[in-house]
Amino acid sequence: MSTHSSLSWRLGLPFLAFVAAGSSALVAWLQFEETRESQTAFLQTARANAQFIRSQRLPATERTASALGEVLGMEVYFQRAGREPVPDFTGRIATDAGKALAKAMSRHAGNVHAMSGGESVRVPIDDQTSLLLFRAAPAAGGLWGFRTLAVLGAFWALSLALAWALASGIVRPLRTLAQRLPRIADENAGPIPEARRTDEIGQLARAYQQTHAQLAAERRAREQAERLATLGRMATGLAHEINNPVAAIKLHAQLLEAGTTGIHTAASHDDGGMDSLAIILAENAKIEALVNQWMFLARPQPPQTSPCDPAELIATALRIHAPAAEHARVRIVNETSSGHSIAADARRLGQAIGNVIINAIQAMSARGGTLRIAGNDGCRMTDDGRAAHDETFVIHFHDTGPGFSAAALTRHAELFFSEKEGGMGIGLNVTAEILRAHGGELRVANSAEGAVVTFVLPIAGDPKSEIRNQKS
Repeated sequence: MSTHSSLSWRLGLPFLAFVAAGSSALVAWLQFEETRESQTAFLQTARANAQFIRSQRLPATERTASALGEVLGMEVYFQRAGREPVPDFTGRIATDAGKALAKAMSRHAGNVHAMSGGESVRVPIDDQTSLLLFRAAPAAGGLWGFRTLAVLGAFWALSLALAWALASGIVRPLRTLAQRLPRIADENAGPIPEARRTDEIGQLARAYQQTHAQLAAERRAREQAERLATLGRMATGLAHEINNPVAAIKLHAQLLEAGTTGIHTAASHDDGGMDSLAIILAENAKIEALVNQWMFLARPQPPQTSPCDPAELIATALRIHAPAAEHARVRIVNETSSGHSIAADARRLGQAIGNVIINAIQAMSARGGTLRIAGNDGCRMTDDGRAAHDETFVIHFHDTGPGFSAAALTRHAELFFSEKEGGMGIGLNVTAEILRAHGGELRVANSAEGAVVTFVLPIAGDPKSEIRNQKS
């Protein structure tokens, strides 16, 4: 907003114009009053001298006029009816001052008349003689007069008081409201003192508070609706994910109940129900993993870390998901080796590893493929040929599937984002959160063969750990 379009300028400029006009009017009025008082004093002087001449019976001669003029510091003339004035000013009659003086003699008695170069007044002494006084125009005190400066000072003080009242009563409260308006949606907006006012600014402040309350209520309602919608999507996805393992468990439980050990081919043999039991346990593990995953979303808690070997966590996850990999014709190559120690919550990190394995198997389920898992402790060679170890343990999951799309590379950890048919979009989100809680990082990329998912985890620094890094 331009400075010149602000309310301060819109009120200030007219107010400054008012102060300037008021100051000029005051100066003009004071000068008028000073002139009027001077003319009143001039008239009183003329009347007093006429009374003095009349009471002392002084002759209306040139000598009396000259003496009186020296005392008063003015030009003094006596005018008799039908005669020339005393003293005679015939010699200056042709001048402008003489003409003005002659004109003043014809003016009405008892009034001060402005004339060229000064002022004149004529008062009667008796029926035949009048006293005529002529003086130069008095110098006005103007702006430098004490009274003028005193009145102007009082006027300016009152103007400043009025400006302060306008600023504190109108401009400042409106500016405060304008500054708070962009933050009207904040929860902790705080009270507005202007709301206690009974004028229009108070109405505006109360309208602001009402709008703030309505926005807060709408935001809470929207958040509640979003939570309900999210809960509905989570419930729907959970029911969809649990349905398949529950169906498998039910089928094999019925087979065991009926005394059937499994579905056999000509080349198969009865194993006493061990296949069905293994499938039931595997499907039960899937349900348990799903429930744990949803519990992590609903109530995330800090990991309970202890030294553990990531190779053992990977091996456990592969045993659980081996049937699914075999069914999808996915070959798994585990290149990790034991002997490394990381500080982790084994259950949570095993869940993250299982999520990535499941995603890789499902990505290659159409045509089969290979999932290769490799881990290292960040060992690298320095320029002088020595081995150096970073303080991280890295796990790479390479598959030969279609890889990540451009959108998935950007939004892979976003909750409920999924490009897989029937997918819920929580696997990589939970994985990323688990790694972040461990102080690690999830990375995704594409290679020439397919997708690459990388875990970066800190290495346990406790020298008393039960599992040590045998390579260090």
